Amino acid sequence: MHIKTVILDGFKSFGRPTEIPFYQDFTVITGPNGSGKSNIIDAVLFALGLARTRGIRAEKLTDLIYNPGHAGESDGDTSGPREATVTVVLDNQEKTLDRTQVVNAAGTESVGSVENIRVKRRVKQTSDNYYSYYYLNGRSCNLSDIQDLLAQAGITPEGYNVVMQGDVTEIINMTPYQRRGIIDEIAGVAEFDAKKDDAFVELDAVEERIEEADLRIEEKTDRLAQLEDERETALAYQELKQERAKYEGYLKAAELEEKRHSLNEAEEKADEMRAAVEEATSTVEQRRRHTSRLEAELRDLTTEIERKGEDEQLRIKAEIEEIKGEIDRHENAITTAQERIAAAEDERREAFVKLDQKQETVEQLTDDIRSVKVEKASTQSDLNRLESELAEVEAEIAEVDTEYDELKSELATAKQRRETLKTARNDCQRKKDRLLDETRRRASSITEAEETIEHKRELLPDLETELSDLQAERETAATNLQTIKDAVEKLRHDKQAKLDELEAIKEQIQAKQSEYASLEARASDDGDVSWPRAVTTILRADRKGVHGTVGQLGTVTSEYATACETAAGSRLAQVVVDDDEVGSTCIEYLKQRNAGRATFLPITKMDDRGLSRLPNRPGVVDFARNLVEYDTQYAGIFSYVLGSTLVVESMETARSLMGDYRMVTLDGDLVERSGAMTGGSGSGTRFSFSKSGNGRLERIATEIASLEDDRQQLQDVIRDLEGDIDDARDRLTSARDRRREIEAKISRVNERIDDVKSEIESAEETIDRLRRKRASVDEEMQELDTELTELDRDIETVTQKIETLETELADSAIPELTTEADRLSEEIASKQSQMNDLDGRVSELRLKKEYAEDAIEELESTIENAQTRKADAEETIEYNEAAIERRESRLESKYTAIEELESELTELKGERQGLQEALTAVKERQTEAQETLERRQSRFDSITEKIEELNHEISTLEAEVGDYDPTAIPEHETVEAEIERLNTEMSALEPVNMLAIDEYDSVADALAELKERRDILVEERSAIEKRIEQFEAQKKETFMRAYEAINTNFTDIFERLSDGTGELHLENPDDPFDAGLTMKAQPGDKPIQRLAAMSGGEKSLTALAFIFAIQRHKPAPFYALDEVDAFLDAANAERVGEMVDNLASDAQFVVVSHRSALLERSERAVGVTMQGDNVSAVTGIQLGDADTDRATADD
Repeated sequence: MHIKTVILDGFKSFGRPTEIPFYQDFTVITGPNGSGKSNIIDAVLFALGLARTRGIRAEKLTDLIYNPGHAGESDGDTSGPREATVTVVLDNQEKTLDRTQVVNAAGTESVGSVENIRVKRRVKQTSDNYYSYYYLNGRSCNLSDIQDLLAQAGITPEGYNVVMQGDVTEIINMTPYQRRGIIDEIAGVAEFDAKKDDAFVELDAVEERIEEADLRIEEKTDRLAQLEDERETALAYQELKQERAKYEGYLKAAELEEKRHSLNEAEEKADEMRAAVEEATSTVEQRRRHTSRLEAELRDLTTEIERKGEDEQLRIKAEIEEIKGEIDRHENAITTAQERIAAAEDERREAFVKLDQKQETVEQLTDDIRSVKVEKASTQSDLNRLESELAEVEAEIAEVDTEYDELKSELATAKQRRETLKTARNDCQRKKDRLLDETRRRASSITEAEETIEHKRELLPDLETELSDLQAERETAATNLQTIKDAVEKLRHDKQAKLDELEAIKEQIQAKQSEYASLEARASDDGDVSWPRAVTTILRADRKGVHGTVGQLGTVTSEYATACETAAGSRLAQVVVDDDEVGSTCIEYLKQRNAGRATFLPITKMDDRGLSRLPNRPGVVDFARNLVEYDTQYAGIFSYVLGSTLVVESMETARSLMGDYRMVTLDGDLVERSGAMTGGSGSGTRFSFSKSGNGRLERIATEIASLEDDRQQLQDVIRDLEGDIDDARDRLTSARDRRREIEAKISRVNERIDDVKSEIESAEETIDRLRRKRASVDEEMQELDTELTELDRDIETVTQKIETLETELADSAIPELTTEADRLSEEIASKQSQMNDLDGRVSELRLKKEYAEDAIEELESTIENAQTRKADAEETIEYNEAAIERRESRLESKYTAIEELESELTELKGERQGLQEALTAVKERQTEAQETLERRQSRFDSITEKIEELNHEISTLEAEVGDYDPTAIPEHETVEAEIERLNTEMSALEPVNMLAIDEYDSVADALAELKERRDILVEERSAIEKRIEQFEAQKKETFMRAYEAINTNFTDIFERLSDGTGELHLENPDDPFDAGLTMKAQPGDKPIQRLAAMSGGEKSLTALAFIFAIQRHKPAPFYALDEVDAFLDAANAERVGEMVDNLASDAQFVVVSHRSALLERSERAVGVTMQGDNVSAVTGIQLGDADTDRATADD
């Protein structure tokens, strides 16, 4: 595993997103002073949570957020939220950490690939607070989860994975005791200290139990003496009771004899029934064997039937069904084609009927036209005759009078002109009538189209209203759906918030339970306080002048107990004595017994220092001294213990007064006058005021109970939320279904509206077309009307002229001729009028004939189309009939195969039927035998139960009576008299404490057991003392093993770094924990020196050798060193560079430096520079001796 990439955004001087690749070898980060190169190492510490024990050069987390430092610029605006993030990508392709470990740390399976592990930390500042978050592969988690995961890969704060600028100096400036503490931490000796502490707790508990056993032994001895007389009376009473029991036994013995007689009779019946059951069982078994044999034969026969073709028959039947299905499909196709033929035939037949009708109409019209023409010819003949006769009369008139002839000629011309005009008018009128007929048909079509439009337009408002309602309903459904979605999301958010809150409460409960268990295990007779061994030794010694611990001498209410106990801290366990002489003797006493160390407070030496003025600020409670009750003689003691510590309600109040007072909050967070802040979860001290209203155990128990109530309430809320979420999800599904339903309805209504509008448009187009046609016809009609008017006017004019001429002719000399001529003319006019009517009739008949002929053409076209569809359908029928014929042939062959198989199987099935009938008969007989067996077994079981009941009663009586001689049983009356006598004697002794006998024995046994248990406790005490000695030995052995390994590494590394010798030195090798650790070195040709006597460079080199020795002892996958060569000269820097280069073959090294000794030996070099607005940027990455890439903060 190694660091693959570090991504900084808004962290310290990296104000813009910057991605820095690291490589699996020796990388140097270099740049000018102040460029921000060390901030990269700080970022690694920050993200991986390794900065808890080593600072990252920031007083608080918000100092890590980028700030350009230019007032008035937007980059420096802090009015809105500000944040910084660092992501460290760890290459895990070598599976240093497996997926299970990552999943356990993230708390979820959704961590993606673990070939790359992304650890991200984010700090966010708002206007009134700041927050810090950790993420593992994108999943939110806790710092402890990150630290536990990294620890499994060997990355821990105590392992010096990251060495900052001050770490080398810190090691140099450490006291020997602190330096030895590094070895303690690396060796893990704290485990043995914890075991020793637990063992001492056990030892104290065992000693208390020994003392308790001594007290109880004394109590039991006294109790035995008290029970002696009561026991004698009870024994006498017991003897009488036993004698009475003897006579009562005689009564029971008589009853026992009677029961035994009944038992003998029942056993005889049982033997009889047992034989009957065995007989029935044998019958059932015989018939079962017969049944099994028949079933086996039936199975064999069935197998033979299946083998003979039942499977094949099923297969053939399946094929038959498949062929039938194909035939059905073809028959369906034929039926469909026949239906098409029938429809076409019906259409053709109907068309033929209509065609015959139209043809008859045409023939009728033709005959009518022919008749009219014949009539016209006859009329024309008559007209010709009349005209001939008229000509003769006129000729005769012409002979008589020329003038008359002229008039007559003019009259004839006028009449001819009138007839011509009438003929033209008739033609024009017929044309107008035809146009009027067409206009009426078009008007009817327009009316129908307008009615259609009106009907469709009447539908549109309803459809549009329906659409509007549906759209409104859709909007409502969409709003409802979104509301439900928001509700579901809110419920999920609320549930997650409650789950987070529940998890936090669980962690608090766990922490409180651990604290409770720890305190309970150490609890003493003085309350729930566990004093150190040395203090306990002094208190139990009951020495003169010893008043007790500070915690025993003060009282404080539970409301302020946490604050005051935190303020006092470990001083609660300090012992108050009369004077310094008493304190000195107590110290000597502890030394003599090797009981540890304790602090003593002489009353005579402790001054009562006054308190300053209480600040008048909201949130200030009082000085801690004023909240603790104590005897006035201890005023100086509590002045020393609590000083001027101020109790405040919250950290906000403490921060506002920081620097003026030493303060403690009601929750136990401590703020020193210097500004140092101590707090978090758990108690601020392991000691407490033991005389308080509630001790710590009670307070913690109360807190646990309160937290349990909160947890239960949260679980109830979460269950309610889960139910609400399920309900909301159901509503969400219903809302979605409803929206889809509405959308479908809207689509259908839109389609219907489009169809209606399309139909309206089509009708309107039809109306426009008809109206355009009607307009042209109207124009033509107007022309015809004009023409008719002109013709009528011309006819009127000619008629008037004729009337004038006829008047003139009437005065002529030849009236008779004229009359005759007029008669002929009238007949001629009548014939001509008749001819005109016949012409009109012919025109009308011809027009009807044309319409009929057009209809005939359409019907012939319909007949032709029907015949074509019929022919197509007949071809389909022919094809499907051929296909059916082929498949029926196959079907016939399959039926033949089935018949053959069935013939072959019929005999076998008949044989199987016979076997089945035989098997049924046998099973019926077996059932009858089984029922007989069950009846007999039931009777046998009843007798057996009675025997068992009698045996039980006999056993009970035998147990009560015991052995006896039946002949020795007295008479019944004698037995009853003796029982009466004994009852009288027993009454005289009552009341009797019968428990005295057992209690005496019990107390005696308990006394013996107590003595035995005391002996065991004494042995247990010896075993615990021996175990403590073993823990001490193991602790020393573990420490020395780590020390010797690190010392060996140190000697080797120092020799390689300085060409000299060096070693670590324990100040007290016999008891290394009683003293410290020093370093001795002989750089080059110089004499051996201790660390304090070395030069600055030599000290740095020695400290580095110590760090490298620790790293070699506790290897990790990567190391980061921040300017560790700052105090080295060129030669030593060269050696350090060579050392790092060699170590880089086994682990990744990232070194911040601008010394050429390290740069020249590095495999990679990353350059950092400072740009405008105080923004650091990566300006160059050197890849070994090859290429150089350019990368900036914007990349």
